[in-house]
Amino acid sequence: MLQKISDLPVKWHHLLFYSLLVAIIPHTGFWLDLNNDWPRWSSYAFEHGLSQIYNSDTNYMPFYLHWLYWFGKLQGSKELIYANSYQLKYFFLLFDFGGAIAIAWSLRRYYTRPFAEYMLLFNMGYLYCTVIWGQLDGVPTAIVVLSIISLFERKLLWAAFFCTLSVYIKLQTIIFLPFFGILLVFQLGRNFNKWLLLKMIVISILTQLWLLSPFIYGGTFWNFIKVVRESVGFFPRVSWNAYNIWYLLLKKDPTLLNDTLIFAGLTYKKWGFILFFVFSAIGLIPLIVNTLTKLKNNKDLDKDYYALLWLTAGTIAILFFFVNTQMHERYSYPAIALYFAYSLLSNRFALFALTSLAHLMNIDGMNKYFELNPFKPEYTAMIFGSILLLSYIRIYQFLKLNKLNFQ
Repeated sequence: MLQKISDLPVKWHHLLFYSLLVAIIPHTGFWLDLNNDWPRWSSYAFEHGLSQIYNSDTNYMPFYLHWLYWFGKLQGSKELIYANSYQLKYFFLLFDFGGAIAIAWSLRRYYTRPFAEYMLLFNMGYLYCTVIWGQLDGVPTAIVVLSIISLFERKLLWAAFFCTLSVYIKLQTIIFLPFFGILLVFQLGRNFNKWLLLKMIVISILTQLWLLSPFIYGGTFWNFIKVVRESVGFFPRVSWNAYNIWYLLLKKDPTLLNDTLIFAGLTYKKWGFILFFVFSAIGLIPLIVNTLTKLKNNKDLDKDYYALLWLTAGTIAILFFFVNTQMHERYSYPAIALYFAYSLLSNRFALFALTSLAHLMNIDGMNKYFELNPFKPEYTAMIFGSILLLSYIRIYQFLKLNKLNFQ
């Protein structure tokens, strides 16, 4: 029994550190969410039922609304929901720990660094979103991480659950669908099993029914569809405090400019989409070539492929944040965990360190809790641009290596 406990990825020191953070975590955060929207939606679900929450003004995906409902139930009254809304941070923090531990545990055969997960858990850039800002970005990030790990390790039933769940947590996770698809094509191409595929489809459907059934039966499903349809364009600004390319290209403050303004015949929003899709395609080429090469030669996925996978995923996360309009200051967050996984596999930590720094400079530059960033947003934007440049260089080094191996 003791041996089985010692084999678990969660150790006593993880529980101790989590408890310490819970004890010292600030009871403040981003007021508009932590003290206004979230307790208001939780109170609405508490009073009217989860099935009716889409009759409120919520614009969130179902997974988090389920949690807000149960948070209200646990509190037991509207007054306590508002008074204890800071406790939502404890829930988010579980996913911060889960993502860090999952990466360190699943990659442990590829590195020898002890307590590697604490490179994330002692990283203020990684923890700031939850501990200080009080945001839920750690939740979809952890689920995306688990999706990639499950697909790589051919745990496809778990993959079907996590991949489906990720989209119902935060719609922006659709940028990772190409990675889910590429890995799934490889796994099914190497060993196709129609019954396994059928089970995956069933699990995906059941996961969606679990999340959506309250709204289907409660008659508010189409309100959910409306939220999805209107999610693009909800904050029609060139930047919503994201220190990205628009700070380098525009003379005016991007947060004050509507992204429907026209430049060279197209809106800023469309220019952002074009840049994202074009450079995403360019970034995915080495991973696709590597995948097809391994399929053709009937080779297993290896450490180098895994490193390329995490590197490319981190790059797409930064690209999404850097070139699109309507980006919040937090949207570079997933890249920290993804570059961390790449760093453990490659033993190259520059991208992980730079992303942690740039994310912290952006989020504290906007929030000013610690006042760590006395510089103009343009300087942070240049760091993000440098991260992208270095990422693409390293991605195409993998393509060169793959060609040599293929020959």
